[in-house]
Amino acid sequence: MSFENLKPYFQNRMIVAIPESNEWEDAFNIENIPSSILDKSWHIEFGPFVYVGTAHTCLSFDCPVRLSIFLKGYRNPKEAIDNALVYANTVITEVCKPLNRLNQATIKNILPNTVDVRELNQSNDNAVVLELSFDCKVILGF
Repeated sequence: MSFENLKPYFQNRMIVAIPESNEWEDAFNIENIPSSILDKSWHIEFGPFVYVGTAHTCLSFDCPVRLSIFLKGYRNPKEAIDNALVYANTVITEVCKPLNRLNQATIKNILPNTVDVRELNQSNDNAVVLELSFDCKVILGF
């Protein structure tokens, strides 16, 4: 049992939620994504995991996860924002579906935290980044 189940869980949920999308696998700098793959790409980022308690032979952690989904606005950034809000509904519904989130070996719960739509960067305000954050409860056993 380990933290390594988080990434495959979110990868599998993204494949179902947005099947035409691709994962951008750069470890840290998400703003250097090439324009050729910008539209409907996504990135997983993990926040600091926080120990929250022990129960017998198990250690409990709160593990924040952030999904960044990139969308091109082309000539109309408003359309990208509208699409981002649709994708927010789709992804949150898939990630937090009880059948998915409550049936994992070490991931005990996943709940949405924040939804943010922003420009990719100041030099590219036609591309939108949808950032979805989730709070995950992970149990490590001995």
